[in-house]
Amino acid sequence: MRMIDRKMEIDILATRRPTPGLFARARSAASRFIRAWQNRRLIERLSELEDYQLFDMGLCRNDVKDVRAASYFSDAGLHLTIAARERARRHLRSGRTD
Repeated sequence: MRMIDRKMEIDILATRRPTPGLFARARSAASRFIRAWQNRRLIERLSELEDYQLFDMGLCRNDVKDVRAASYFSDAGLHLTIAARERARRHLRSGRTD
């Protein structure tokens, strides 16, 4: 057997990962559920803010309503980040300086 063949065997063994056990999968599912629950609590707190406070963060009331209407396990932070960045991009393209 040549050295290159042995190296390929080692690489194949190094990239193979064991499948997670039942406990690891349950822990992962529980952490995803807790994360989604915490995100929902934060969205509820955002909905309590005034419009000018949301605007300071680059959001509007409709963005928060859209996230509240979305699936429970959807990534609310990602949706709000995209909405705020798109609003900032449109604002800068319009040439306004306020």
